[in-house]
Amino acid sequence: MFTQPAPFGFGNVGRTLPDVRAPGINNLDLSLFKSFTIHERLKAQFRGEFFKAWNRTEFGVPTTSQGTAQFGVISGVSYESNPARQAQVALKLVF
Repeated sequence: MFTQPAPFGFGNVGRTLPDVRAPGINNLDLSLFKSFTIHERLKAQFRGEFFKAWNRTEFGVPTTSQGTAQFGVISGVSYESNPARQAQVALKLVF
């Protein structure tokens, strides 16, 4: 249980707590490549790249306002680290 220390006093909790943090980033980028030989000196490579492939939600940080009912509650998502899924495909010719 957390309590507010006396004015101008020090608390008894360390500066960083290992189990009181925001959820980590759970992201997966994926690339698929397939090469084809068209002719002796002509090759083609088809590639597909997917950023944030599984499109998982990245939650925000817990509320740090002591003395409220929302203390430690995660009530939103982190929009900075939560972009939408992106995909791109390309065809590359090597000669």
